[in-house]
Amino acid sequence: MSINNSEKQDLLFMKSQESSMTKKSNQEPLIVLKAVGYRASSMRWLALALACLNCLGSYFCFDNPQSLQTIIIDKFDISSFQFNLLYSVYAFPNIILPFVGGIIIDRLGVRVGVALFSFILIIGQGVFTFGAATSSFNMMLVGRVIFGLGGECLNVAQSVVTTKWFMGKELALALGATLCVARLGSSLNSFFAPKIYYWANALYAPLLVGVILCIFSFLIGLGLNYLDKKADEQEGINGKEEENVEQVKLSDLKALNLLFYLLLFNGFFLYGGFYGLNNNLNDLMVQRFGFTPDTAGNYIPIIYICAAVFIPMIGAYIDHRGKRALLMIFACMLFVVDHLITALLPNSEPGQTNYAMVGILFGVGMFYASYAAIFWPCIPLVVPEKVQGTAFGLVFSSQNLMLTVIPLIVGGIHDATIDYKKGYFWTEMTLGGLALIGLFLTIWIYIEDLKTEKKLDKPCADDVKMSSKKSMARSFAKF
Repeated sequence: MSINNSEKQDLLFMKSQESSMTKKSNQEPLIVLKAVGYRASSMRWLALALACLNCLGSYFCFDNPQSLQTIIIDKFDISSFQFNLLYSVYAFPNIILPFVGGIIIDRLGVRVGVALFSFILIIGQGVFTFGAATSSFNMMLVGRVIFGLGGECLNVAQSVVTTKWFMGKELALALGATLCVARLGSSLNSFFAPKIYYWANALYAPLLVGVILCIFSFLIGLGLNYLDKKADEQEGINGKEEENVEQVKLSDLKALNLLFYLLLFNGFFLYGGFYGLNNNLNDLMVQRFGFTPDTAGNYIPIIYICAAVFIPMIGAYIDHRGKRALLMIFACMLFVVDHLITALLPNSEPGQTNYAMVGILFGVGMFYASYAAIFWPCIPLVVPEKVQGTAFGLVFSSQNLMLTVIPLIVGGIHDATIDYKKGYFWTEMTLGGLALIGLFLTIWIYIEDLKTEKKLDKPCADDVKMSSKKSMARSFAKF
């Protein structure tokens, strides 16, 4: 017997042969094993590694401003409000851009999306770095706008690619892996960016490392595209999405129930409380608790390490046990306490460091891990399958609206109250207020769920539809 190996397909098969020594009528049947393509072989783990690394540069660069906040403010002599523009101008286009990115992915194919959005990140980070090198804060803002045009859309493309390669129970594992590597990029930024600055004594130096990482991620994306194309050729498909994402229509809003809208506003306030703190965390630790930008960067990754370690564990727990809203209540209570303690702690004396902030970082990390693991998978549980695209689109838009507005509010409050606790008392009280509103909404969600079908209280059904899993996969882009 000969085996035909073509360039387009990697076929593994076996055939049983009829015995020439027997003529029994119940002879053994012919055994044929199905063709095994890349996506059903160990090559899928290589694809997963490439998909994870494709967003490494994006996450490293996104929080460059946070890790260098005090340095940027001092260099350009700007206010906290102006500094927070670096986050707002990133988020503002993304109020609508995820819809546009989805159209590009669906019309032109996910591989075009991966290459295009990865390349936009290089341009955006390059302009941002050029602005730092030429001491032009306005140029840095332009760079952040360009970077924002690619960042969120690349996250969507990454989740689509991951969903193509992993189905069933492995999907959650794959998505957890992409999240862990994403948070690795954030941790590397918080830890290394201040050190690179002090080593080179130049603001553009750590930003240039971000450019290099974006180029690396772009090349990784090309490798992922090649592998994905070969897998599509094996399966005889053209590489575009087999299913069209439904367009958002106003009539779809009628199918979205109260529980969904409670989750929508819940995410707005709680993620607002998280990012409002996270975006200013390095400067807060420097100004109030005696850290240097370098030493603060050593501890801030605690938040991301908690996310990387505990999100898969918490996700597995709620899949088997349920109790989502109840666990969210405990997470929100912890978050409110974190903000209150941060606001009420006394400023450190000159030359002293208050390491109580390290415990707060762990608490914030546990909130973030718990909330992220619970919140996003709740969306497909409470809305009909046909409008899940609309539901996620609304959540993405509200999140980016929050990322546009909250940093400006925090910056304005900081500048107006800078004479008291370096401006971070009333900012923390405000963010704690957002978290408290989120807590009340979470309690309302818990009560509303018990009054209806208890979808959030129950464990996941074993027969979750694949389309719902694809919708949840896209939501991981927001983690």
